[in-house]
Amino acid sequence: MITGDGLVTGHTLSPVTGPQLLPAWFDHGTDAEMQAALTVLAGLDADLLLPGHGPVHRGPVREAVDRASGGGPGDGDRTRRGRRR
Repeated sequence: MITGDGLVTGHTLSPVTGPQLLPAWFDHGTDAEMQAALTVLAGLDADLLLPGHGPVHRGPVREAVDRASGGGPGDGDRTRRGRRR
């Protein structure tokens, strides 16, 4: 699945590796819009993620979404700081 900037696996300005959200200053949406998009992605049956930034991720997309949103290993909360509500 191609996720573009909605779900990435790395960025030159991020110290985090693996599934994550772009830093808030790149975001043009609200928390509700971001959460709605992640819910759609998590519901898709795919195990190959082609992000807009970072390397290809192999594994269930639901797990990648969980990790990016702070529900799994990694620091998903860091990337949400400063988002508009």
